[in-house]
Amino acid sequence: MAMAGTPPAPDALAFSVPKDIQNHPVRNVDRSRQREMGMSVVCVSLLVGALLLVAWEHSQWREIEFERNRLHRERAASEAENRHLRLELETLRAPDRIEKLALRHLNLVAPKETEAVVLQLVRDAATPSRTLVARR
Repeated sequence: MAMAGTPPAPDALAFSVPKDIQNHPVRNVDRSRQREMGMSVVCVSLLVGALLLVAWEHSQWREIEFERNRLHRERAASEAENRHLRLELETLRAPDRIEKLALRHLNLVAPKETEAVVLQLVRDAATPSRTLVARR
């Protein structure tokens, strides 16, 4: 036996503590905390999804607006070109111009008053209001 003021012998201490102590913590599953965590994950996922949807929608609106502006510019350019082409067509169809080209380049001569023949426009006769159909 050991005296009151002396420490125990090393062999005596070794026998008082069991050598096969299992130091595994025990986990108790807290269902309410798991449910809260699951709800938090769902809410954050929905929030992120909504933010992504809004960002995608905004980018689509911007692309549509850019396309709309491009089409407006293209339409204005087409209308200007159309006006230019109509003016050019009217210039090319001008009777004075055609007469000058015929006289200068094609060596045609203007007819004299006695050689000119005036054609009259023949109009179709109006259909009668009542028509008869013969039967056999």
